[in-house]
Amino acid sequence: MGTWHLNPECERALIKLDDALCSFERATEREYTLILVPHSSDEKIFMSQNGKPLPQDFDMPPEQILSMAMEARRKT
Repeated sequence: MGTWHLNPECERALIKLDDALCSFERATEREYTLILVPHSSDEKIFMSQNGKPLPQDFDMPPEQILSMAMEARRKT
């Protein structure tokens, strides 16, 4: 089992997507919030901001992170 996903192929895809977003953000000065919420409680929630995964013990719940991202989007 990987850090973020049960399936090694999906784990690699998440890391690759995060790396690509990070590179794109650096090149364009855009910002992204990525949240993957599994429906099964035995799997971990993946959260990433600006192409960097947030630690699993991050002190802010996904709902709050999504709310902040949506608020930032409304301001643009």
